[in-house]
Amino acid sequence: MGGYEWLAVVAVILCATAVLPGSLGVLMLTHKLAADAAGARFIYGHSIWILGVSAVLLATAFFSTTSSDGVSTLMTVAGIVYAGILVFGYFMHTSLMFRPIRKPTFIAMSDAMARFGPGEEVVGVIDQAGKPHAFVARLARRPHVVYQTEGVAPFIMTHCILAHSSMSYALEGSFSAPEISISAVLANNMVFYDKSSHCSVIQIENKTRDKEVPLQTVSTVALQLATWQSLYPESRVWVRPRQWRDIFYLKLLSRADVIDPNSPVVVYALQNPLDKRLPMKSLVLGVRVGPESRTYPVAIFAQTPLINDRLGERELLLVAAFDHDYIQVFDRQVAPDTILTFEPSSDPGWFVDTLTNSQWSPQGRCTKGQFSGRQLQPYAHYNKIFWYVWADFFPGTDIYSLAPPADGSIDAPEVTQLQQEAK
Repeated sequence: MGGYEWLAVVAVILCATAVLPGSLGVLMLTHKLAADAAGARFIYGHSIWILGVSAVLLATAFFSTTSSDGVSTLMTVAGIVYAGILVFGYFMHTSLMFRPIRKPTFIAMSDAMARFGPGEEVVGVIDQAGKPHAFVARLARRPHVVYQTEGVAPFIMTHCILAHSSMSYALEGSFSAPEISISAVLANNMVFYDKSSHCSVIQIENKTRDKEVPLQTVSTVALQLATWQSLYPESRVWVRPRQWRDIFYLKLLSRADVIDPNSPVVVYALQNPLDKRLPMKSLVLGVRVGPESRTYPVAIFAQTPLINDRLGERELLLVAAFDHDYIQVFDRQVAPDTILTFEPSSDPGWFVDTLTNSQWSPQGRCTKGQFSGRQLQPYAHYNKIFWYVWADFFPGTDIYSLAPPADGSIDAPEVTQLQQEAK
C-alpha cells in the first residue's frame, strides 16, 4: 500500500469520525456521547473541521496518484466509501434531519380547521404574557423545535415523538438567543445542544446538564384542534408544508410502531427496569415541584373533572374538560394567604371555589363572583406523556389515584402512593 493510498484511507476514517456519530442508526450506539455536552460540541461543532481536513487529504491523494501511477483499486474503493458516508450523512445526520424552525408561519384558526379538521392533535402553548399559540403535532415530529420570537414573551416549543412529550421554554436570560441542534435521544427522550451556551438539555429535565442552569418552562398541553378552538378561538396555528424528509423519517418510525400506544416497542434502552404499575404507553400528566414528582393518569379524569392537590410546597388544581381531551394544571394559591379549593360547577367544564362560590372557566379565569377577572396561573408540566418514559426518569414517582369510599361511590380524591416493586 503506497503512501497516497494510506492518505486516502485516513481521509475515509476521518470522514466517518466526523459524520457517523450524529447520524440516525449509528446514533443508537453513540447516543450517550451525543447527549453529553462535550460529545455534542464535537459532533455539531468541531466535526466540520475534521470533515474539511478529510476532504483535503482525499483530494491530495487522488491528485497525486492521477499525476503519477494512476488510481489504484484501493483508492477507488476509498473514494466510493467516502462518497457513501457523505450520502448517508446527508439523509440521516440529525443536524440536517431535525433543523429547528426559526421563522414559523402561523395561520388563522378558521383556516387551520379547514385544512386539518377538528380531530388534528395540536400542542397548545400559553406564553408568559397569556397569549395562546397552537402547533400541529404531526408537523412538529421531525423538526422537534419551533422558535416563536414574536411579541413580548418569546419561547421555543419542543416536541419529542418517542416520549409523546411537549415542553416550551421561555427565551430569556442566558437562554434568550439559543442556537439549538437536536443532538441525541437519551432513554427515549430528546436531547438538544445549545451552541451559544455549549450546554446539552434533556427535555424532561428542564435544565442544562453541565452548568445546571434551570430553564423557564411555559405552560404546554396536548389536545385536539377543535378543543383548542373552543378554548382559544383567537389563537393562531403554526403550519408548514410537508417535506420529503418528513415522509422518510415518519415512515421509518411507523415501521417500528414507536408512537402506537398499543405497541411494546422501545427504541432506546431504559435507564431502569420497566415500571409496570401502569400500562407502558398509557398517557399521563407528569408534574414536578422541586425534587418531588407525581403522575396523574389521563384515564382518571373520566371519573372526576377536578383534582385539588398539594405537591411539595405547591398547591395544585387539575382541570379536565371536553371529555378530558383538555387537561390543565393551575396554581390554586391566588394570594400569599389565600389557597382556594374548587368543585365542579353546574356548567360542564366550569368550576367554582368553595370560599366565595365564584365561577371559573376551564382556562382558569374567574368570570363571576368576588374573584371576577382573576386568572389562575397555569403550572408547566408534561401533558399526556408516555408513562414508561416519565417513570424511567423519575423512578418510584407517586401515582395519583381516586380512593373510593366504603360504599363504592366516588368521593373526594386523595393521593395514594403505589410503591410496589416494578415487575
